Amino acid sequence: MSKQESLERSLGYNLKRTQHRLRRRMDEALKACGLSTAQNAVLAALKAQPDMTNADLANAAFITPQSMQSVLAGLEAAGYVVRRQDDHHGRRQLARLTQAGEEMAQKGKQAILQVEEALANAVSPLSENEALALLHRLQNALD
Repeated sequence: MSKQESLERSLGYNLKRTQHRLRRRMDEALKACGLSTAQNAVLAALKAQPDMTNADLANAAFITPQSMQSVLAGLEAAGYVVRRQDDHHGRRQLARLTQAGEEMAQKGKQAILQVEEALANAVSPLSENEALALLHRLQNALD
């Protein structure tokens, strides 16, 4: 078996390749909104759960806490996010969306809708729930 054939049969390699293509497609779709994929992930996470920490947001966006600091600073400067000190842990800051951030989160969601639809169509004959269950099994296998 050649090296290329070996890669084509590798689950890990193909998952990474799929993730890379997904990231490129999302970047292209979000460009019209003026958002990066990381910024969109932050807006979506804060829409789902306000008052998240830098570390929580970094985890949600698949970036380091150090990188998240600059992403949050940019979103804050754009007026999409506000941060405040955590009343229970003085050193932690909690982020939440502004009204403009809520609107931008919705625009980001709409921008990637076609990408999500392409993925949903590609999993056929599996249902979306079956495909998600498979992805969750793969994730759990790596924990």
